[in-house]
Amino acid sequence: MSAVCLKLVTLLCLSCLTLSDPEKIVVSRKPGEAITIHCRSPDNTDEYLDLCRDLCQGDKVVYMNSENVEIVPAYKDRAQITGAFSKVDIFIKNLTLEDTGQYWCMYKKVNEKIGKVDAKCRGSVLLVVKEEGGVSGNGNQACETKHQGMLLVTVVTSAVVLLCFIVGACMWLILKTKTFPTTKKPRRVINNEVYEDMRATIRR
Repeated sequence: MSAVCLKLVTLLCLSCLTLSDPEKIVVSRKPGEAITIHCRSPDNTDEYLDLCRDLCQGDKVVYMNSENVEIVPAYKDRAQITGAFSKVDIFIKNLTLEDTGQYWCMYKKVNEKIGKVDAKCRGSVLLVVKEEGGVSGNGNQACETKHQGMLLVTVVTSAVVLLCFIVGACMWLILKTKTFPTTKKPRRVINNEVYEDMRATIRR
């Protein structure tokens, strides 16, 4: 089951990358290894660069502009930046399972005419950190828990549908019984007097 979950997650991530960015790459690493993310922008007017995760809306790794560079605490001892703004290489070492995710280079500049910040993502890297031989124990547990939850929902839904069917059938039978009452067939009454008259006629 864990292998199936891993394949589904990988296919989903690859599909998202295909639709979102033509410069996509997928990188697989083991815990303790390193990765270098290349941020390149052809626009020399960009003022800020953020290396972020989760479609540029989640955790940030690096904030920088032409003068200052700031690395968030979670990566401060593991990240190194080389190159000049806005073409830099971000090196991250000692990767852990929690570093798995999609990384984006987000370039921003202030449009003073309309008072708005223009932002665009350049390049994307899907980093998959996994232990040798398969996913981690936490990944297996998450997939198994999700599978059990789906199975429970299926069973409960089937039980509810069956109960509704039984209740509906009972109500239909009750309404049919009240609307169309059964009628008794009339009993045939034998009239003995008619036979007596016929016998009397024959004797005459």
